[in-house]
Amino acid sequence: MMKLVPLTLSQLPQLHDIILGYTASEKYSIEYQETAEETVFRLKLVSLPEAVDISYGGIDDEEMARYAKLVGNGCCFVAVADGQLAGVAIAEPQTWNQTLWVWDFHVAPAFQRQGVGRLLMEKLVETAVSHKLRALVCETQSHNVPAIRFYRSLGFKLEGVDLSYYTNEDYEPKQNVAVFMKRRIAPDGS
Repeated sequence: MMKLVPLTLSQLPQLHDIILGYTASEKYSIEYQETAEETVFRLKLVSLPEAVDISYGGIDDEEMARYAKLVGNGCCFVAVADGQLAGVAIAEPQTWNQTLWVWDFHVAPAFQRQGVGRLLMEKLVETAVSHKLRALVCETQSHNVPAIRFYRSLGFKLEGVDLSYYTNEDYEPKQNVAVFMKRRIAPDGS
C-alpha cells in the first residue's frame, strides 16, 4: 500500500536510490535568435540518433544540506510502499511571488508508471492551496522529454527557457538547456 508522508531527516540518505537520472531518446531542440527588435525562442521535439543515459551524478554534501534545511517546511513529501521510498517531492514556498518551487521531484525506477508521481503532485497542489500559493514551478532539462510530458499531463505549461542555467555552454549542440514549467492553481486547487 502506498502512503504519502512528510520527508524526514532520517530519510535523506535514501534519496540516493531515487534521484538517479533518466534515459533520453528525444529532446527539445532550442532555436534562439535575438535582434534589437525581437527575441525568439523555439523548441522543437526531435528524435536522438540513439538513446542517451543521463545521470545526475549523485547528491553532494551541499545539496544534502539544502534538503535538510527544507525538511519540516510542510512542503516536502515521500511516497512509501512496504517501507521503501517510492518517490520524493522536495518543494519550498516562495512568499515573494506566491509560488511553490519544486526543487526535486523523482520516482524510483521500480515504481515509475504506477501513479506515484501523480499522487505526489496532487499532494503538492493540495499543499500550495493550503499555503494560499498561486502556482507550482519546476525546472527540468530539454532532454528530459518524459518529465516534460508528465508535467504537461498534470496541467503544467512550459513557460521559460534559460540558455545558461547549468553552465555557460548549455546552448551548445548536444547540451541540455533548462526549461521551466508552471502550473497555475485556483484557490480550489483546480
